[in-house]
Order: sequence, then C-alpha cells, then structure tokens
Amino acid sequence: MKIAKPHRLDKWTLAHRASAMLFLALLFLGRYEWFPFLKGSAASTRLFNAIGFADPLAAFEAMLASRQFTVALLLSAGLLFVLYALVGRAFCAWICPLGLLLELNDGLRTRVNRFLRRRKKSLPDFQLPRHTKYAVLVVFLILSLVVQLPIFATVSPINLLARSVIFGPDAGLLLVGAIVASEYVSRRAWCIALCPLGAFYSLLGRFAPLRIQIDQENEKRGKQCGLCAYYCPMGIAVLDDHIKKGKVAVNDPECTRCGSCMDGCPRGNLRLGISNPKGF
Repeated sequence: MKIAKPHRLDKWTLAHRASAMLFLALLFLGRYEWFPFLKGSAASTRLFNAIGFADPLAAFEAMLASRQFTVALLLSAGLLFVLYALVGRAFCAWICPLGLLLELNDGLRTRVNRFLRRRKKSLPDFQLPRHTKYAVLVVFLILSLVVQLPIFATVSPINLLARSVIFGPDAGLLLVGAIVASEYVSRRAWCIALCPLGAFYSLLGRFAPLRIQIDQENEKRGKQCGLCAYYCPMGIAVLDDHIKKGKVAVNDPECTRCGSCMDGCPRGNLRLGISNPKGF
C-alpha cells in the first residue's frame, strides 16, 4: 500500500544533495590554477594547498600494498578517520558522488516502477544480504596486500565518477553505468550490499555519537505511521527496530544521516543530534 508523504519541503534531502554537488563542483574548479581552495579527487584532497585529507580506506590499502606506514599518510587519513568515527557513514549521503547519482537514479526508478504498475507490471527487486559488502571489503584488502596495489582505490566507481567529472568522461564510466543499470534489478544494491567503502565507514562509525534521535514521548502519544522506515534509502527499520523498541536514537551502522526519515516524519519526532553511543 502506498503511503502518502507529508506535503512540506524536504530540507534534509535537499541539503545533502546540495552538499554532494558542491563537493563535485569544488573538485572540478580545483583543476584550475586560479582556484586554490580544494584540489584532488574523491579519495585524496588538499585544502588551501596546505591541509591534506586522504580517504582512510584508500590510505589503508596503500599502506597494505606498500607495506609501509608513512607519517604524512597517517596524518591525512587520521583527520577523516576521526571525523567519520564521530559522524558515522555520513560520507555516503553528504559527499559521495556515486551516492548522489544513485539517489537521483532511484527517483527515476520509482517513476518507472509507478508507470509499470499502472500496467500491472513492476521492476524486479532482488535483495542482496547487506552484510555482503563486508566480505567484499575483506577481499579487496587481501588483494591489495597480495598484489601490492591499492585495488579498490584503483577501480572504485566513486573515484572513477569523480575523475570523469573533473577531467572529462573516460572508460571508467562504463562501470558506473553498469552499477546504475543494476539498480533496476536490485534497488540501491551498491550502497546497501556491495560498497566496501560503505562497509568500512559502517565499521568505523559503529559507535558514532551523531545520530538520528527519537522523541519517544511524542511517539507514544500519536499513531506510529512508519513513514520514517518507508523513506529510508538504506532500508533501515526505524519503526520496528528502534521506535517500537523504545530506543532513543537510530543505532543501525548503515545509517548515513541523510535525513530522509526526518523529512518523512509528519510529526517531527526525529532529529539529528548527539547521543550516548552506549545508551541504546
């Protein structure tokens, strides 16, 4: 049964999409000498040509491949390591170029499915186990160690998409296109079940204090509609696994803090805030 969404501005959805678009725009401008503010790629950036940031997973792969631990790389990765330990898997919603593309594609997929349903048909939706991505992560780390190359950083569709935006289309877009097409068979399969970077950030932010908080008192006084879970792009059972169990915040490591559940809640009983990671 279709659930009606409250008629109001989806401010959190607009905000995280704008943030990801801004990141891509800054990377694109960074290719020019006259723009010193942010230069690099999705895996490694430099702010004001002074402060370096390195994707912790890419840095870990590089260290495994080279069998060396450099102070510069540890410091660059350490900054983001601490950040994502505090905010969880927020990169996926607020920064990731591929996440942005797949979210926009999901909106198109919904429209296609709606068109098909009017004709008593529908798109398939084969759900892969969401823990598959942890196995994929382990495989890439082992390969990096054995082959002595940072394998995922090399073939990452996230990096390939960002590079195509910065320097122009290349063959890497074929992989990105294949992932986009696969979403019409298995909805959000990459983000939920396959992305090793998402798996890494889920592990890193397992006890992150920044979480979607739940106003349990207001929830008890009103009808629990389930819109929060319905609009969660990661398939998190916000109602059944959190609200009904009396939890004060969403503690699922897959949560990207995208805010879609907050946009969907008609009574405003969800908000983004700091919670005690042990208080669930």
